[in-house]
Amino acid sequence: MIFKFLLFSGVWTVASGSVQVTPSKVQSTKEGKNVTFLCHLISKHDVLQVTWQKESGKKENNIATYSKINGHKILDNYVGHINFTQRDLKVSAITFHAVTMEDEGCYKCIFNTFPLGSVSGRMCLEVYAISEPRVEAKLVSSPDNAGEKLLEMSCSVTGKPTPKVSWILSSHFQQRPTEYFIKHANQTVTAISSFTHVPSRILLEESLTCEIQHPSLNITLALPKDRLKQSQDLHEPKVRDVPIYVSTVLVLLVLLGCFCHCWRWQHQRKENQDLCWVLPISTRDKKSIWCTDHGQPRPTTPCASEDLLDS
Repeated sequence: MIFKFLLFSGVWTVASGSVQVTPSKVQSTKEGKNVTFLCHLISKHDVLQVTWQKESGKKENNIATYSKINGHKILDNYVGHINFTQRDLKVSAITFHAVTMEDEGCYKCIFNTFPLGSVSGRMCLEVYAISEPRVEAKLVSSPDNAGEKLLEMSCSVTGKPTPKVSWILSSHFQQRPTEYFIKHANQTVTAISSFTHVPSRILLEESLTCEIQHPSLNITLALPKDRLKQSQDLHEPKVRDVPIYVSTVLVLLVLLGCFCHCWRWQHQRKENQDLCWVLPISTRDKKSIWCTDHGQPRPTTPCASEDLLDS
């Protein structure tokens, strides 16, 4: 009895250790890339069928099979997503095309042999993701004073595993950046690091650099000066353009005053246009009408007939 148990244990140990997995038992790749798993059965036993499975909790679900009798078969959920890149009873390879987060997990290649039974190899896939980092500056209202504007600098990136985001700042910036994270349904996390500062020229003179650390991306990004200048320009004109606004209002007031003055002068001139004075030129019945210039008699120019009959 003991001999049979030891014999069975020895056979199982040899069988389970006779499958070589390449390129490695754990592969890490970026979302959207292709990944290939290859299993090589080293023993000389006859193989009836090769089965590929994915571990799902305590269950193991078939995703592909191959045998000389039935050929190769890809299960419905994986059709078009994986395919056999090497079909042989002792060397089997499958390739995942454009891996997704759902492909992450552990897989088994199982060789159904005779007379040993099932011999398997195990490998795991880690899928990471990283988005394009964003570094931006924008004006925000001060939490302490609604009328005051602050310049907010932020650096963000979405990835899996969670990226690490930090700022490299000079001693002029005493405020410590704030970090917060947003978790998404697809297992990715958005990491954001930001800080605020009063709009000033020092922001244009100093170097503001964001550092991102991730298994697939380790870079430093400098905040573009043109974005800083553009954001500050949105704030500065409100102060700089005040003299222009005042000058415009003054010019309009002067023009309005000139218009009123001209209108009044024209109106008075119309009321005081040429008045006629009737002056006696003889003791008899003749009268002469003389014009006036701005209310004063103008004896040299008659404005009507020289002789008028008595009324």
